[in-house]
Amino acid sequence: MAHALLHRLHNPHGRECACDPDCWCRSTALGRAFRWWFPARYFGLQHKNAALEQWKRRNPDRAAEWKRERADESMVAKDKAGRAVRVVGYEPCFEVADVGRAVSHYQLLDFTISYHDENYAFAHRDNLTIHLAHSEEPPTGASALYIHVDDADRLAEQWRAAGVNVTGPDDYDYGKREGSHRDPDGNLLRFGSPLL
Repeated sequence: MAHALLHRLHNPHGRECACDPDCWCRSTALGRAFRWWFPARYFGLQHKNAALEQWKRRNPDRAAEWKRERADESMVAKDKAGRAVRVVGYEPCFEVADVGRAVSHYQLLDFTISYHDENYAFAHRDNLTIHLAHSEEPPTGASALYIHVDDADRLAEQWRAAGVNVTGPDDYDYGKREGSHRDPDGNLLRFGSPLL
């Protein structure tokens, strides 16, 4: 009981190093005590696993995926312990007076559409989904969304060619080239790409 309490106080996240299984810190009593008392990630230290580091250099995409999986596993453990809940997604919701009109407008902007019902639709483009929710009440204020794109000028050209009003894009001193568009319900779509 006392050992478990001491371990929870000393290393509340249960962190451990990622060294080789035959590393001195795992194979000797002194090493195990050191590893317990100075958990590598708790202090930002880590015994290097030569084979693992070489694999990471040869397979950067798979290594990044493996790192995300380990982070996900860590978050699940925290979720179960009641410490943190991870945000797993986000989608803006725009109130619209007429779902049919909004759907037609977002199709002009090269979004694909799906429906929940006649009063609720979804506009999809790449990894972005915008909820289009019918509202009988006038909206309390227009919504706004910032969209990061790889080419703000090309997006503005595409939207103008579809017949919609676009402001910009213009260069800004914070390193972005940004433009904007308001949909028929006043919702603001700002978009930007890094300055070259």
